[in-house]
Amino acid sequence: MNKEELIKLLEELNFPKEKFYILSSGCLTFYGIRDGAKDLDLCITEELFDQIKDKYGLTEGNKNECGFYKINDLVEVVVDSLEEFAGHFDIKDGYQVQKLEIIKRDKEKRGLPKDLADVARIEEYIKARAGQDR
Repeated sequence: MNKEELIKLLEELNFPKEKFYILSSGCLTFYGIRDGAKDLDLCITEELFDQIKDKYGLTEGNKNECGFYKINDLVEVVVDSLEEFAGHFDIKDGYQVQKLEIIKRDKEKRGLPKDLADVARIEEYIKARAGQDR
């Protein structure tokens, strides 16, 4: 999904923007570091989880190995407290997106080839942005 398709999907979900932020490849798509994402991963507040869990049938039993709940074939969510949100996101095109430094750190830690390719793209992006700020 390209950025416009991700935005359309977010609009269809109709979650309050202040109660989630975009993670991983969706985030990189918003920054323009990637052309698209296969799916959309979101970090949502406990409050939002309580509001949507029955609608989407989200139970402890249907979490994946990384702690994400599957809403549908395109969207997965992980839950965090609102207090934990602070400092974890930037604003891009009106949406809260995970900070690049956090994505980079997590991808370096995993060390998979696809993650290391993303790390290189993130570093290029940060270097280009630093050059523009001069």
